[in-house]
Amino acid sequence: MEARHYTRGRPRIGLALGGGGARGYAHLGVLKALQEANIPIDVIAGTSMGAVVGAAYATGYQVEELVDMALQMRWRQLFGMADPTLPRQGVIAGNRLERYFETLTQGRDFNQLEKTLVVVATDITTGEEVRLNSGPVARALRASTAVPGVFCPVRLGRHLLVDGSVTTPVPVAVAADAGAEVVVAVDVCSPVDRTDVLVRAWKWLKEIPLRQTYCLAGVPGFLHFLKPGLPESINIVGRSLELYDRYMKVSSPGTPSMHCWLLKPAVENVRWYEFHRVRECIQAGEAVGRQVVDQVNILLEKGDFGEGTGHETGRAKKVTGGER
Repeated sequence: MEARHYTRGRPRIGLALGGGGARGYAHLGVLKALQEANIPIDVIAGTSMGAVVGAAYATGYQVEELVDMALQMRWRQLFGMADPTLPRQGVIAGNRLERYFETLTQGRDFNQLEKTLVVVATDITTGEEVRLNSGPVARALRASTAVPGVFCPVRLGRHLLVDGSVTTPVPVAVAADAGAEVVVAVDVCSPVDRTDVLVRAWKWLKEIPLRQTYCLAGVPGFLHFLKPGLPESINIVGRSLELYDRYMKVSSPGTPSMHCWLLKPAVENVRWYEFHRVRECIQAGEAVGRQVVDQVNILLEKGDFGEGTGHETGRAKKVTGGER
């Protein structure tokens, strides 16, 4: 396919790739659809799994290479990235995972990437979104993917960082703030993980006096033995659930002058840990990506990025995997 020539210069095009564990493989399908349509990408903002896919692409891998790597991933390799530790802040230290990220990103810092990349994490202490765009990429990915209670948080400067999905499931505003004028956002969140149930359970547990909680457990002696090691990790999980409940009610579509397509691949029934469903997720991403490439190219060819383009400006135009 011949490269297109856009009028009035080309706007900066960004991707906002959300978190969702295994569902994040849908991002590869979206990238494949964009590549086949010759739509260039200048800026990538990523949360959790979206940050991993975005970082690999910004490192310089071809989409086909990333798809092959994903399809070849086996449970043995995934388990090999786990380094169990005493469960004070998490049950997995995350050092092996960070070494994998170092290999994936070829040991690069952000300023050595081929595209602008912003990785989103969450400060579990303050509850704020933290945008990482300097220093080692692998360290930022380790922070953005630190699932609370599972992986130990990452200390970066004054921040204690965990999974970016807690505060920023889909980093649309991050991509816009990084200079993107046209954003393709990919939302792979799903109620199948039942985070809402966990939020309600945490609120219920907080209302029960400590002594009563011990009695309900029925093993006060055992809990007393574990008490020195567990509270911090439990509090981290609880804090993340509170933040998740808060930020799920907030929508940040971007800036008034930004054009955005919000894609929702049909991966709602895939649980975050079902990494064996790679091919299904990639195909779902590719399907929804193909629904918007013509619209994006029409916008780019017009060269008119103000009002009156026929697209919602400053608001996300939603496209789901069920649309035809």
